[in-house]
Amino acid sequence: MSEEMYHKLKAYVKREGLVEPIVVRPLGEGYQILGGYHRWKIARDLDYETVPCAVVELDDRRAKILSVNLNEMKGQSISALFSELVHDLSQELTLEDLESQLPYSEAQLKDALELMKIPDGLEAYLDEEVAKAERERPHILSFVVEDVETVEEAIEKATQAGGGLTRGKALVEIARTYLGKESTT
Repeated sequence: MSEEMYHKLKAYVKREGLVEPIVVRPLGEGYQILGGYHRWKIARDLDYETVPCAVVELDDRRAKILSVNLNEMKGQSISALFSELVHDLSQELTLEDLESQLPYSEAQLKDALELMKIPDGLEAYLDEEVAKAERERPHILSFVVEDVETVEEAIEKATQAGGGLTRGKALVEIARTYLGKESTT
């Protein structure tokens, strides 16, 4: 609902009151709003102590279908949330069943399902990026040196030997040699 429509609805509720019940179903220790969320929000903003509700007993699938129908008749769906809901329902119902129970064509339902798909190649790309980040991640090595002077002499010799080694890189090479790893220089 646009901000403008929300303010119009709020003005209407101030003027006329809540003339239509909010549709809810028991869920856990409370209730889930299936239709009338904006009216409920406005009633809360206007400090209503009670809100008229129509309580329905529905399983998850039927609750989702009712919610779509109630909200589509009075408002506009949020694309990402609607796509997720259609995806959930498509796990239990065929597109033909969904089309017969919702106010959408098969093409509209297919479009909603397309929003949930990962583009071709994206998953492989992301896997490679994770692997690349893992390969490039710096490794931290810590050790205790009892004879600092000997290590300092080794670093000094390594940096003076040429090859453009900095003190840090020289220390890395010394550690590699100590660990028996192949040197990179």
